[in-house]
Amino acid sequence: MTYRIDDLEIPQADPFRYDALERRPVVEFLTGLIKRLNGPFVLALDSPWGSGKTTLVRMLMEELKVKGFQCTYFNAWKVDYVTDPLVALVSSIDRICLGAEEASANFKERLKTVKRVTNLVAKRAVIAGAKALTLGALDVKEEIEAVASELAGDAVGDVVDAFNRESELLEKFRAELAAAVEQLPLADKEPHLVFFIDELDRCRPTFAIELLERIKHLFDIPNIIFVLSIDKQQMEASTGAVYGETINATEYLRRFIDLEYGLPTVNSKRYTENLLKRFGLDPVFAERKESEVAYDKKNFVEFFTLLANAMGLSLRARERCITRLRVVMDQTPANHYLDPILVALLIVLRSNKAELFNRVIRGEAPAETVMEFLASLPGGDELKTGRAAVAIHAFLLAADSNHERVRERESQLRQDAEDGKLPETLSRRAADILRLKQSITGGMRLEISLSVIAGKIDLAGMVRE
Repeated sequence: MTYRIDDLEIPQADPFRYDALERRPVVEFLTGLIKRLNGPFVLALDSPWGSGKTTLVRMLMEELKVKGFQCTYFNAWKVDYVTDPLVALVSSIDRICLGAEEASANFKERLKTVKRVTNLVAKRAVIAGAKALTLGALDVKEEIEAVASELAGDAVGDVVDAFNRESELLEKFRAELAAAVEQLPLADKEPHLVFFIDELDRCRPTFAIELLERIKHLFDIPNIIFVLSIDKQQMEASTGAVYGETINATEYLRRFIDLEYGLPTVNSKRYTENLLKRFGLDPVFAERKESEVAYDKKNFVEFFTLLANAMGLSLRARERCITRLRVVMDQTPANHYLDPILVALLIVLRSNKAELFNRVIRGEAPAETVMEFLASLPGGDELKTGRAAVAIHAFLLAADSNHERVRERESQLRQDAEDGKLPETLSRRAADILRLKQSITGGMRLEISLSVIAGKIDLAGMVRE
């Protein structure tokens, strides 16, 4: 049983093989853009957390590799325990293997100096921080000489002098890194070194800002391009956390980012269908062949997509919702009612509006309360009128355990349907809700149990949360 899906596979030589969400045009546009850049350049790919940036970035990186670019990638969130982001940046370069023997040897030789300077700068930061914490108790000169001795053997004095002349030291860093990058064409690579930095917006604020500052001050050299995966709104919050709320975070970040590109949203319906496939639910739905349950998949996809869009759920949040659906379906035999419209509604509410979910399950929130909430959402225009609104309203009435309240509401719907003074759209909507509600609970089926559905959904929560 699949309750958690792995990251999408991105084959090295065929990055779009599993591109079910049609990201290829965006990736090809960005590839063309990067090919036209000379560097130094910082490109920020901006979209909210959980919106699929990592998958797109991995596709872009593999596409660039196919085109002959040397790329390096690291997940900033996984390394934000490092005191100095420079260590993580240089470490990602150190893992590069150019293949061509002479170019690779020259590249590694140039990196030796880059790594020595990185070592020195990082250790000096630790010493300075320790000195501040101990109010000067450390013998800083002694510590510096110890570090210099480690790195330079007998030439202690020369290295200590260089250490104290930081601008010269860092200029050496830039010069050697530039010389290393110049080896790329000798290895039949494009002349650009492309850094991919992912999950920057999830890092500690101080780490995220220090990383941007390192990029600006130490990697501003020819033929180096950075592609940052960010949620700009979160990055602005990180800037405020470091420098205070009065800072103009938007202007501050422009010092580091040359171009921002907002990623377009994916096709929501196709994403829902793709999630069902990856969770192994297509064959489970296919087993539901009886006439009354044969359209369960179609109805779930339609209503879940509509509700998730209305509530602005991220792609990651939608994935968690389908985890719940997976468990719900495992507990629902193929010849039993799934009630996909209700399941879609309750899963979305449970994931993003738990208080209202609980009120509905306890019978405290009538159908009208839920419909008013849905209609009030920024993306809820489609839930105010029309077929979807009628269907959700009817199912909520059919599942309401307060029978007296339901009878009163049905009586009101009949009056509205027959009231010649009401606008025709309202009277028709009332008639449609009443007709569908009666159809749902007609025949041998007398009622729907919200508590049973809710129990399956909350059990699903225990699997993942």
